[in-house]
Order: sequence, then structure tokens, then C-alpha cells
Amino acid sequence: MTISTLRKLTERVQRIEHCGMFVDLVCTSEGTVRIGSMPDVAKFLTEHGFREEIVVVPDWEVSLAGDNRTGEEFILWQSQIKGGILREYVGSKQNVKQVYSHLECIFPYFFDDKNLKVVRKNWLGKWFHHNAADPCYRIGSLEICCQGSDVVISDADEFLYCRNDLLPSESPDAAIESLLAAIPRDSKNRESLEVLPIGCGNGVYGTVANTIVRFGEYVIWIDPCGYPAHTLARHNIHWDDVTHFLFTHNHEDHVQGFTACMQRARKHNRKLKLILADNVFRILTDLYSPLFPDLEEHVECFSLQPGIPFQLGPIRIDSRWNHHILPYGTIGLKISAGGRSFGYSGDTKYDEGINKILKRAELEAEWFASCDLVFHEIEFDNPDSVHTHWKQVESLQAKISGKVLGYHTPYLANSPFPLAEEGRCYILDEFWG
Repeated sequence: MTISTLRKLTERVQRIEHCGMFVDLVCTSEGTVRIGSMPDVAKFLTEHGFREEIVVVPDWEVSLAGDNRTGEEFILWQSQIKGGILREYVGSKQNVKQVYSHLECIFPYFFDDKNLKVVRKNWLGKWFHHNAADPCYRIGSLEICCQGSDVVISDADEFLYCRNDLLPSESPDAAIESLLAAIPRDSKNRESLEVLPIGCGNGVYGTVANTIVRFGEYVIWIDPCGYPAHTLARHNIHWDDVTHFLFTHNHEDHVQGFTACMQRARKHNRKLKLILADNVFRILTDLYSPLFPDLEEHVECFSLQPGIPFQLGPIRIDSRWNHHILPYGTIGLKISAGGRSFGYSGDTKYDEGINKILKRAELEAEWFASCDLVFHEIEFDNPDSVHTHWKQVESLQAKISGKVLGYHTPYLANSPFPLAEEGRCYILDEFWG
């Protein structure tokens, strides 16, 4: 993740900008009011020292950079993990209801006290209090009015903010097209399996975990991240060279890039080729159909059925259901081609004690035994986390011959376990030379 910029618009209004997306922060007598969202907004707010009390939900909009709703899930996760304040969400009845419904599908799910079963928590009501601005929301001397697509804020009868007056003159799409024009296309057929981690972080730190896998004419992007054109360009990859988009599950840090990728497919009237489990596609459809009513017209789905190999040309993809905190399931992967195999844990709680209780063979270390290289999510600080503690990954490595590298974690220069290097291309034949 690159650094965002902070710009002062007026004495009371500041704007955080990143890759053509923005949120506005208004200083009021009731605390900071944030208008809109964007991927990784929780990281950007922390970077610039903001803590907002009120969030205004504008109309749902999308560009080639992303959409202005993605970001709220990790706002709430940070509150739940670190402690925080109940935020007032304000907007038209439809807009606030959409955001609440979106979060309700994902955010309340967690493990039980023994990390064995997925249970539903009452967290959303704890951190998300919604208010319809019908047409105005008032608290103390603060007034927020949502009038059509506009947002107008005044405080003690002093005018502070009008969103329509401060909109950028151009959409980010033109700048993205210029960026893409400067990135060389790559049509080279790969004779060896190549793995390039674009991001190795998570929803709290760094660029979220996402990886490009290449073989032959195929370019598979696992869990496309936010700001796709810009993020891929940092590694000299042209967005349009990606042939297939693979989603492991529906947590926000694994679907950040979906709306931008979908918008590009629509703009160029082509199909977005998705590789994913049926449950994952169902939730994507439920969540994003309000933004893309024609979603199913612009996607071509290749269904992953855990336990049944899927063949994509010369590439074989094996999948499994992981042990993680969504009831719809999360996917682990083995991608094989050219006599080599790459394993990708996806989000999972690998724990040998838990595995003895669950008695699911696909969760054991041996599932990765055929892999030459495995990226496994790793957690350093908390053995009871919903993610895999590094000592368990160390134990998994001892049981298989392939090389295991940690990812989905902050980068540690002196990590006790080897980590995948963001931006390094692992050519499997050369890696084992």
C-alpha cells in the first residue's frame, strides 16, 4: 500500500486522497464527520491521525479505482479488535440500509470460544448506529442534509460543507487509462509456473494479501486488491493482462478490487472471468447487485468445488474448505502446472489440536505435501487468533518437503519464520534450481 495524501480544502474540511479515490473529513462541534469511504480507509485514517464520530453514506458510486462503500468492514474490525466508539452512520434510508445489510452478511461472524465453530455475534449493533437523514439529521447544533446526491453540513447555522461543490472535475478513469497506456503489455507464454505476491499484508497492515499466478497464456489474480491498475503497475503488470480473477472468500480484504474489476469489464463490454466457489459467488452477487444490476451479464464463472480438481487449460486447481470465520466458507488452493505445484492457504486456522477434533483430512499439513512452494497465512502475536500462529506454520513446514513462506502479516525484517517477499517473482523451476 502506498502512502495516501492529505489536503486541506477549507479551515474545517480536509480530504484524504489515494489513486483517484477520496474521503472528506469535516471538523464539527460533534466531532469529525467523514463523508464516504474507499478501500483501506481504516489504514488511511490511522495514517493521518483521524478518528471520526459520524460517517455520512453518500450514493453508491464506482469508478476504475474502486467504490465509495468498501472500507467500512475494517473500520468496524478495528473498533472490535482495539476498542473504539459507536459510530453514527447517516444518509438516505436506502443508502444506510444498504451499508448495514452489506456488513450484516460478513462482520458478525466469528469463532466460538474454542475456535471450533462459526457463530454469529451481536457486534454490528455495538459499533454501527444508523440514522436516516430524512432529509436532515440533527444532533446538537450540527445538521447534515442528504439531498439527492449531495451532502450539505452546517453547524450552529454556519455552513461548513457541500459535497457537490467540492467534487473533482474529473473521474479517476481518465488518469487510470493514461497510467495503463504507459504499462507495457505482456503476452509471453510461461513455460514454468510463476508466482508473484502483489501484497502480503492484511486488512490492518500493508497491501492486503493478493497474488498473481502465471502459466502458459493464463494470468490468475488471487483475491484482487483495491486500486487494481495502480497496484499492479507498481510491479509492471498491466491490469488487462489478467485473464482470470480468483476469490478465496468474501472478507473485505480479499474482495477489495472486485468493484473496480467489474467496472472495467462493463466499461469494455467484456466478461470478467471469475474462479470461485458457488457460495462465494452467491455472496458477491448479493452484496454487489445493487451497484451492478447487470452483474451476471458481465461475468463468466468457473466453479471451484472443494475436493474436485478443476482444469483450466494446462493448469489444475485443487481446492478445499478452510477452517475460518465465515459460514459461507473460505477456500485453500493448490495450483499445479508444468510439473510444479503452488499452495495457497487462504485464510485458515491451522492448529494441530483443533485438527484432531475436527478430523478433516484436508486441513492437515499433508494436503500441501505435493507443493513445491506454499504461501501460508501467519500470525505472530496471538496463538488464539482466528489466523494461524507462526509456531503452527513452523510445525506444518516440518511435515512437508516444499518451501513454506508466511504471508497475510505485517513485514518483519527479523521474522522468526521466512516470509514471502512482496514483488518477488518466484519461478518455481528456478527457485529450486
